[in-house]
Amino acid sequence: MREIRWHNAAESEFAAIVTYVMQTFGPDVALKVYEDIISRIDLLTEFPELGTEESRYKYKDMPMRVLHSKLTRVFYCVRETEVFIILLWNNRMDDRALKKLFAKRD
Repeated sequence: MREIRWHNAAESEFAAIVTYVMQTFGPDVALKVYEDIISRIDLLTEFPELGTEESRYKYKDMPMRVLHSKLTRVFYCVRETEVFIILLWNNRMDDRALKKLFAKRD
């Protein structure tokens, strides 16, 4: 079983998504979104290859995978002992900005 580790910016993105949903749709919907994202990410501890390989993007020369949900995409890399969450992306945002974001992640 692998450990889940988060990039600091990914944690901030997750908080921003949940905050937006809470302000827009209320706490009940925000809780459902939070639980949906966390439950999908938790699956990666046992099934790290669950997401599809994303060949357009790399993180520090490591292949990246993406886990899709209704509202977000979770971009991550699988390492020997961990799953590293790199970015959470709101599906309604323009994908052209993704490449720039990945370039800025260390």
